[in-house]
Amino acid sequence: MEKIILKGRPVVGGVTEGEALVSQDALVWSHGVYPPTGRINDVRVKLNGACVKDAILVYPYGKGSTSTSTWMLETFRCGNGPKAILNVETEGLIAIGSILADTLYGIKCPIVDRLEQNPLDVITSGDMVRVDGDAGIVEITKK
Repeated sequence: MEKIILKGRPVVGGVTEGEALVSQDALVWSHGVYPPTGRINDVRVKLNGACVKDAILVYPYGKGSTSTSTWMLETFRCGNGPKAILNVETEGLIAIGSILADTLYGIKCPIVDRLEQNPLDVITSGDMVRVDGDAGIVEITKK
């Protein structure tokens, strides 16, 4: 199996691993992910209907409203959040959602961005990914 290691900017700490769910489209959390199920319900993206629960969620950047952090937080509270997030560029609202999940519920969701290579070009849905949000290291095992 091919293994790829990328270094990026650690945004939110923690270490986890899981299966990648990759969106080439920007994602909106506010009214774009349904917290009680973790399903993407934004009809404008190709991953509409996919579930973010326990995924290593890879997408270019967020879009949408300032309520992004609260929608993320509710998704985590319901037990349906991703294990980690990898972005080309992470907005503060995405980082805040992850930080609050840890602070309020003890749920870690590491975030890494600004990787050496565009994660959308390197990672495919179904790849196994280990994210070290403390060191900014992402290890991809191709499926």
